[in-house]
Amino acid sequence: MDLRKAAILINFLLLITPVSASYAGDKPLQTVLHDKHQGALEFSLGDSRYSGELEHNKSYQVNFDIEPPAGSSIRVAKAYVYWVWSKKGLEGIYPKFNASLVHSGTVLPLQGGQMYTDTKGFVSRYDFFSGAHAFDLSEEISEPGTYSISLVNSAEDGSTFCVQGIGLLLVYEGSELPVIEYWINEGCDMLYAEYGIDPEMATTTAYFEGDINSENIATARLITVSPSGGYSSGTGARNRLYFNEKTGSIPVIGDIIQILFGGGKSWKNIYQTNETVQVALDERQVVTYLEPVENFVSIQDNGDYLLATNAILALEFKEPETPEEES
Repeated sequence: MDLRKAAILINFLLLITPVSASYAGDKPLQTVLHDKHQGALEFSLGDSRYSGELEHNKSYQVNFDIEPPAGSSIRVAKAYVYWVWSKKGLEGIYPKFNASLVHSGTVLPLQGGQMYTDTKGFVSRYDFFSGAHAFDLSEEISEPGTYSISLVNSAEDGSTFCVQGIGLLLVYEGSELPVIEYWINEGCDMLYAEYGIDPEMATTTAYFEGDINSENIATARLITVSPSGGYSSGTGARNRLYFNEKTGSIPVIGDIIQILFGGGKSWKNIYQTNETVQVALDERQVVTYLEPVENFVSIQDNGDYLLATNAILALEFKEPETPEEES
């Protein structure tokens, strides 16, 4: 290879390096559950508060009040533990904790689960790990009442982490409830439009695959969760949410096209957190913007720094028309 070709190759590699950095949208959320039945869906953060640094044997707890709709039962229950700054000294590591579900005086240890993690992905003194740990509690939560999810730092090596909050997803089923269809996407994608990453690169997209007949849908709720979203200060659009709209469109023109011809929609600065509440939960109606196939949502950072961890699309169908009785 001559010097000219070598220089071109080196420049090309330098250009694509930021794309693979974890501040970019390189870990899109994946659909873990898609179902349709008579029921209802809700997502709650309970009384989540930022824990601060949890040292060995330090505990953290979030409480949830569960009241299923009349005549329904709990079909799906999933808990999400959102954690950041997992480290030992200046080294980023995975957190070690014991988790328990507490209800009516009974303490049930939680085993396994799915851990999603991300880091900024380049050499730094502060490349600490962040993530979300998902627990399936469908067999453990079956009745109304107050439930608590408790964590204890079990690491004996001096490592610490912080908990930003815990989310609880509940899906109910019941013969008196409307028909719903839902897509549950989860994971952890760290987004930050800095260090060579522009907003287009600091964008993650989740898909809700399948056919949709929008004429038969009463409501469509888009639920997204973003730990750290909106915590950074600044002016302008620090974060954006897109539903069925490409992120490269010009906002004003995009709004005009949507009004005239329908299509997707975007919103800016929808995630807001503070020193106490550090998990942003956003829910909005998107029935107007549904597409017949391949619906999707994109979350974009513009210097805010955030995690994308959950994206849920929940449809509620209209009541079937009852034929008029013959006289």
